[in-house]
Amino acid sequence: MDIVILGAGAIGRLLGVYLSRCDHRITFVEPRAEVVEAINANGIGFMEHDATDPDAVVRVQARAVAHADQVRECDLVLLAVKSFDTLTAIRAASHLVTEKSPVITLQTGLGNIEQMERVVDRRAIIGGFTFMAATALGPGTVRHGGTGKTYLGELDSRVTDRLLGLSELFNNCGLACTPVHRFMGRLWCKVIVYSAINSLSSILRVKNGRLLDSMESITLMKRLVDEGRAVAEAHAVDLVFPDLYELLFSACRTTAENISSMLQDILAGQRTEIDAQCGALVDFGARAGISVPTHQTMVELVRLIERKEASTT
Repeated sequence: MDIVILGAGAIGRLLGVYLSRCDHRITFVEPRAEVVEAINANGIGFMEHDATDPDAVVRVQARAVAHADQVRECDLVLLAVKSFDTLTAIRAASHLVTEKSPVITLQTGLGNIEQMERVVDRRAIIGGFTFMAATALGPGTVRHGGTGKTYLGELDSRVTDRLLGLSELFNNCGLACTPVHRFMGRLWCKVIVYSAINSLSSILRVKNGRLLDSMESITLMKRLVDEGRAVAEAHAVDLVFPDLYELLFSACRTTAENISSMLQDILAGQRTEIDAQCGALVDFGARAGISVPTHQTMVELVRLIERKEASTT
């Protein structure tokens, strides 16, 4: 199968590594010239989360291009860009997306699907998110930061043959994947939990597992989860996971050694996805007349840190 991955960041690379193991042909669309050059020269370097020896890097073949119009057709598109790049990426790749060659969004944040619907047919979009974790190392290498399930869902909540087939494809390549109905409720659960993990780990500059080391950080994360739950309930979102605290703690434990994607961005002096995570919950709260002061504070702190780091890199 010819698979195009939009975005060669940490998660994009990790997906490419797994899918290439089943002899699928992987093409990345990535605007950063140094990443394109590294992938085309050496493939993708892959390290397990507990590897320390540089010789432990395994390389898999992949192709990378700078522009989506350099790809004429494919069988599947995976969207793995930052939320603020969603509209640009899907517009550039819209010629690749049909019901027979659908696009799966594998992003953390609210609002991505709505942006995609402005460009491509809703029936060609499959929702997705993953609890896998990864850390980008240099322009062409990725470290597996933690195992976790990937969930795929049709936007109309049906479990279709297409959905079952794509889930089987992922599972066959070692990506534990579950096809689900009620996808949007599951996505909200992940956003609520990871808004807490990503924002706090970025401010404290710690790996995910360290967030469980003190009662203060646990209390703060639980407060963020409570605010997110209140916003979801105000919008009648069906929160599928019954215990969001347990989902939160489980995510911290299974990705304990991972540097969150938001912290990776901070350390690189790059823009974060705070607006699509804590910021989105602030916006949805405002629409429902609900104040979420802890999320608002997280947004303000992360934006301040972004500006500080950008000015020094």
